[in-house]
Amino acid sequence: MDFDSYAQLGVDLVSSEPDAFDATDPLAGLDEFRAWLGERRWWMVDRARAADLAPLAELRAGLRAVFDAARSGDSAEAVRHLNDQLTRHEPRASISGHGDADWHLHVASAEGPVADEYAAGAVMGLTMAFLDLGRERFGTCADERCRGVFLDTSRNRSRRYCSDRCATRANVAALRRRRAEGGGGDGGVAT
Repeated sequence: MDFDSYAQLGVDLVSSEPDAFDATDPLAGLDEFRAWLGERRWWMVDRARAADLAPLAELRAGLRAVFDAARSGDSAEAVRHLNDQLTRHEPRASISGHGDADWHLHVASAEGPVADEYAAGAVMGLTMAFLDLGRERFGTCADERCRGVFLDTSRNRSRRYCSDRCATRANVAALRRRRAEGGGGDGGVAT
């Protein structure tokens, strides 16, 4: 089972919150949601329904609480939020595949609502990430204008930004600040 891809479901959903850089909310309407899924989870696009939006917005808020608790250093609170989400979105494991070469485990049925499948995968993936990586690896973007989150899988646990785009923005802003202060230089900020 690829828990990393399931965890990425949760990271993507939480990071989809509108912020200063992108005011678009993929959960604002069915067309927006399908467009957002098309970039990430193409197999869910045709099955997505308007009824999926409210449960996913609730899940996004619940998973945001996990990242916020982790950022504040409160492992017990992060676990409480994860357990709450596990209770709400119980994984229903099943084996899937196309023959002896590719049997694999799924944590939700692809036959039910997209919101249920997405939630079970995201919650299980983030739970396994918490158990495997620890609270310290659950990160929120260092740029306060950004609502992005990430799982820090860097060797030295140094990741500070949700994306290369945010890291580049921070590097450019720092360079401009130094130049304005007369310091010049071309040093940057780590990602």
